[in-house]
Amino acid sequence: MEFSIIKWQELSMEMKILEEDFFGRFDCELWEFTDEKLKTNKETRSMSAVYGGWIVQLANMCHQTKGVMNAAAGKVEQLTSSVDTAQVKIIALQGDLIKSKEDQLASIRTTVREEVASVQSAVKTEIRSWSEIAGQKTAHQPISTARIKEAVKSAVIEEDKSRNLLIFGKPEVNNEDVAATVSEILLDTGEKPHLVECRRIGARGAESQDKGRPIKVKLSSSDAVLSILRNASALKNSSSNKSTFLGPDRTLDERLAHKKLVEFMRRKMDDEPESYHYIRGGLIRSVKKS
Repeated sequence: MEFSIIKWQELSMEMKILEEDFFGRFDCELWEFTDEKLKTNKETRSMSAVYGGWIVQLANMCHQTKGVMNAAAGKVEQLTSSVDTAQVKIIALQGDLIKSKEDQLASIRTTVREEVASVQSAVKTEIRSWSEIAGQKTAHQPISTARIKEAVKSAVIEEDKSRNLLIFGKPEVNNEDVAATVSEILLDTGEKPHLVECRRIGARGAESQDKGRPIKVKLSSSDAVLSILRNASALKNSSSNKSTFLGPDRTLDERLAHKKLVEFMRRKMDDEPESYHYIRGGLIRSVKKS
């Protein structure tokens, strides 16, 4: 017999009806019934057939109750087993979560150590360069504290800029969520890096709003910037970002040098239309069109 709440309620109702019918004839409740009440009841001798029917019904209900209780015990055992299995799974998931958090913390520590080592190396290189220059001067031209500070500042700025990315050609809207805009653009390059900071740069005007002021993005490492720039050409195939361009955050001198390279490349494109021309590694490279 299958256990169910409805079946249990039906048996309880039948037992209650039988109880009220039986003990109602003795004008008492179950806990008030005694042997004395049975002997003094006038209907006892003439009710033997009725009592027999009650006993049969009671025995039948006891049998059904036993079956339902056995089924309930089996259901409880099954539920207990399911709970035990669920607890084992929960413990395993908690272990996986703890391990994942530990791996993430280890990755962050590694990134921080690499960034610190990179800055230290850049500072040492810059100071060494200044020391070599100083060695070529006379004893009357020692390195000043200001020049050393300038060298350190230059190294730090260069390292900081290497983690920056500039986005051009993305129109801006009022109340813009710049981080969401950047994430949507970078997703088209197949990258989903951690964004440290995102903001529009430059003065805002009617013309700049139509074209979109550049967006300056700071990432967690220079490697993340290089990875995105390597995949920047994927934006040409994007339906919403085909007019958007990505570039590194250059210093003023680097921007001037790059501008001259672009101008020279444009002249080269006019003079040599049979080839493709592009800038890589600070040089103009050409490939014959197939």
